[in-house]
Amino acid sequence: MRSGPLISLDRFAPVFEPYRGRKIGLVDGEGNVGDRLLYAATRQLMRHFGLKWVTYHPFYDRPEDFDLDCLLLFAGGSMGSDFMPASRIRLAARQTGLPCTILPQSYITDEESHHGWERMFVRERASMPLAPGAELVPDVALGFDFPEMPPPKKRRAVCLRRNGHAAFSDERYPRKCDPADFCYSPWQYMEWASQYRHIITDRLHLAIVSLGLGRRTTLLPVTYHKNRSMWETWLKDLGCEWADRPEDVR
Repeated sequence: MRSGPLISLDRFAPVFEPYRGRKIGLVDGEGNVGDRLLYAATRQLMRHFGLKWVTYHPFYDRPEDFDLDCLLLFAGGSMGSDFMPASRIRLAARQTGLPCTILPQSYITDEESHHGWERMFVRERASMPLAPGAELVPDVALGFDFPEMPPPKKRRAVCLRRNGHAAFSDERYPRKCDPADFCYSPWQYMEWASQYRHIITDRLHLAIVSLGLGRRTTLLPVTYHKNRSMWETWLKDLGCEWADRPEDVR
């Protein structure tokens, strides 16, 4: 089965190359296993581009304890979402007074903390009108170095999110399987996904994992533009399929 990143790492040069020689604080957010995949992918990319950094968290660390030039803020935890931990971490990072960059994100609304960043990146086209001045680059998970995994032994899995912008209600789909409930690390996500020949999901980063492992992948919508726009911007060209509902998949 395939291994390695889904796209050329050169596509991430506009994000990371300008930080060569700078003293970087890397800020992680909070979230599920998909977010942890983003944090792991960010570190792989920073190593690829020869960057040096320390992990910095504005809730627990003090700027005066580090000799930093700037902060790079986590991908994931979409801007303007109702997920307060991510927005509060961004706000606390900006309040350090250090120049802050937002790594590739989706934007839902004009969150107050959208403004005053040194640089901003969006990961799909539908977010661009909500982030004036931001540059379009791929989701960092598309640059993750996916490992080779054993061949799949099971036919398919339908995986639907149980919370946060779920487009498919528990009432209509009462027997949901959401591996984000029981997978913690990105490697657990990959091990679980590798069992299946075909994954149908509204979890964006489970779909990216499935593609990265060479599985047939069908992405479903959530209640805002992220999944559809990611599919139109990047994933359909990587072989990902789209369906509006699980039952539409043949």
